[in-house]
Amino acid sequence: MADFNWKPDFVFEETPEFHTLLTQFENGAEQRRAKWSSPRRKWRLVFRNRYKSEYEAIRDFFIEKMGAYGSFTWDNPNDGNTYTVRFEEDGITFSNKAYDVYDFEFGFVEVKV
Repeated sequence: MADFNWKPDFVFEETPEFHTLLTQFENGAEQRRAKWSSPRRKWRLVFRNRYKSEYEAIRDFFIEKMGAYGSFTWDNPNDGNTYTVRFEEDGITFSNKAYDVYDFEFGFVEVKV
């Protein structure tokens, strides 16, 4: 079972990302080299109209992981795979839009192990 078990709203964003080195030569030619053989994935998760208990649990989880510092596991609902991830940012903004109703969103970055 994954460490992060809360389900985001659909649709959420998923971005596969490669790291390519580009060398430009004086004659105008260029050389490209792939640093990674497989992509690193990023996700943007959105949570809308969530009750205070869920907001507090996710906020406490974020604090426990010290923002982008600590890694954890997460089950991607799109493909059913479990990924080791970390928070993309060191901060999250939680918006209280009504009495005990919150909106928030944040990113995950895949951690290569």
